[in-house]
Amino acid sequence: MRIVTYGPEHFPALARVAATARTGRSLGHQPFVDYYYTTRDWCRLYLALGADGEIVAAIGVEHIPFEHLGQPLSIGFASNFVTFQPGAGGYLFLHWVRSTDVTCIYGGSPDTHRIIQSQKWTYYPGVKTYRVNARYKAAGRDAPWRRAAKSILRALAPSIDLHARVAAVRAQYARENLAIREESTITEDMVPSARCFSFRLAADAEYLRWRYATDLSFVRYRVFRLLCGTATSGYVVINAQHDRLMVAQADADDPISLAVGILLALGEVARDRRRPPEVVLASPNHVMQEVFRAVGFEADPNERPFALGAKRHPLRDATDTSTWLVNLDWTDNGLRSPFLDELPAPAADAARAAHAS
Repeated sequence: MRIVTYGPEHFPALARVAATARTGRSLGHQPFVDYYYTTRDWCRLYLALGADGEIVAAIGVEHIPFEHLGQPLSIGFASNFVTFQPGAGGYLFLHWVRSTDVTCIYGGSPDTHRIIQSQKWTYYPGVKTYRVNARYKAAGRDAPWRRAAKSILRALAPSIDLHARVAAVRAQYARENLAIREESTITEDMVPSARCFSFRLAADAEYLRWRYATDLSFVRYRVFRLLCGTATSGYVVINAQHDRLMVAQADADDPISLAVGILLALGEVARDRRRPPEVVLASPNHVMQEVFRAVGFEADPNERPFALGAKRHPLRDATDTSTWLVNLDWTDNGLRSPFLDELPAPAADAARAAHAS
């Protein structure tokens, strides 16, 4: 078995195995695969080839700069860790963990977590996912009674108009001169210089422009500048999906202004929708959580796992995440099939129209 780095010439073979796999369907969409895994050195897809040259496993590895307690920390995230033949993923797992000092899984399948638990990784609790206007979608594996229950919940659940509610929360928590302005991309002056979070993504504007580009066919990101008066204090990126909004990435000089800025951006995007959309975001930060709950966000009962692996204990402050800044659309969490350009024309057109308006 040998490992090769993915290039566009491998896509036909990759699409062939991805189409028959239980997971990893995103690897069958070439616009996503080629952009995410071939345009920057810090994000690559590795393929394990069997004796016959066929692809037997895949793993994406993205190296992202972070800060912890003011100190730089490079973390290697895994994405699309898929085994197409039983037992073939071990080679790629070792390739990943040897490529960086600290490794991270944010989400992940039960199979992946069985591996990292055996390796004694450290789990960090409290990284909660919050939702408003949850759609209670039925999954294919749901029993009939569960599908019926979700149908009833969809019918009975009240809708929350974020645009209408934000004004009251803004008056309660934030300065009157807090505002947002939509931009075409993230510029250097939008990246905060203050360090008010004990753990945060600390990438520069070049990385952010690549990861949250606003001109991609398969995903729609909308970028907002956060302003305090005339001064820029941060940014908010919204992943405007056809059926929901996701807070992709955000950062600012203080947690309350950031939480309110996120709500302002969500309210602006939600205003374009015919009905109040489902909204999902992540936050372990206790100050920000209070603001989100005031609008009506509720935490999912099950947390998305956040685990780090390293030769030594990866972070110095045990497992307290209450002052962290974590966003949901890291690695490929917001880049999943069906992509925007895979949707039927009416749904895709509606999403694009909402973005353009």
